Amino acid sequence: MRKESFDETFLARWVAGELTPEETHAFKESKHYLEYKRINEGMDLLEIPSYNHEANLAKLYNTIDTKANTTKVKKLIPYWVYRVAVVLIVALGILFFNRTNDYETNYGEQEIVTLPDNSKVYLNANSILDFNKNNWANNRVLDFNGEAFFDVEKGTKFSVKSEEGLVEVLGTEFNIISREDYFEVKCHEGKVKVSTLNENNTTTTTILTVGDAFRVVENMVEKWKFKEDKPTWLDGESSFKDVPLTQVIKSLENQYNLDVNSSSVDLNKRFTGSFTHNDVKIALQTVFGPMHISYSIDNDNTITLK
Repeated sequence: MRKESFDETFLARWVAGELTPEETHAFKESKHYLEYKRINEGMDLLEIPSYNHEANLAKLYNTIDTKANTTKVKKLIPYWVYRVAVVLIVALGILFFNRTNDYETNYGEQEIVTLPDNSKVYLNANSILDFNKNNWANNRVLDFNGEAFFDVEKGTKFSVKSEEGLVEVLGTEFNIISREDYFEVKCHEGKVKVSTLNENNTTTTTILTVGDAFRVVENMVEKWKFKEDKPTWLDGESSFKDVPLTQVIKSLENQYNLDVNSSSVDLNKRFTGSFTHNDVKIALQTVFGPMHISYSIDNDNTITLK
């Protein structure tokens, strides 16, 4: 492989681990590979600060070109090596600042995530939280799916984005459920702004204060009041108020790793009540008994509703 082929695109792909096996083999066989490798390893020891990539790249190139034109001392390191170092610094900086922090819970699991501003996110079962810790000061957006309770530090502002809606917060406590075709927000403290997309592809904004609950199900908006200081699921019990049966079944599946066959029942029925996270048999009876739905436990993880 000729030295001329080691351009910015090639080196950036090398740093990102995106070279083809053929390119990697040819690169390792080249006479300059060890020099590139030493530069790359040296970059790992750097603490990369926030910077403007394009501006700093131009500045570094300009500095190198100036020194190359004015120095009278014979360089021990080839000029192209300096340009390689610049490319590697920029490539590593891009990777560093685009790296995200992903948190995901499994069936029946809960996890507490501390954000860079010391706000707390309590993830319920089968939930995903994603954000960029390294660029938090400039981009306070959390990507989320599932159910979680947010305890936000006073004076801290950020947004929670999901496929079903957007929640903007400032020093508050709220619970959010965002699943396919279902979106629910309860404000436990402070105030939140909820934005959703309606059938006409226009955005609807709603302000929630303490005790306000907001829900979008099948493109219909529902609002009501509640009194709980915090979500009951934090203490091992999921509770519901006039919730479609399909969402209650989803919660049961998430907590107990179940596969519920519900093809024989009316999923449009609504459920008000709760179920425990500690005993699957009690949970099933608590939900389906009052609704007069019979069921069979086919094995440890499969339930058939009748």
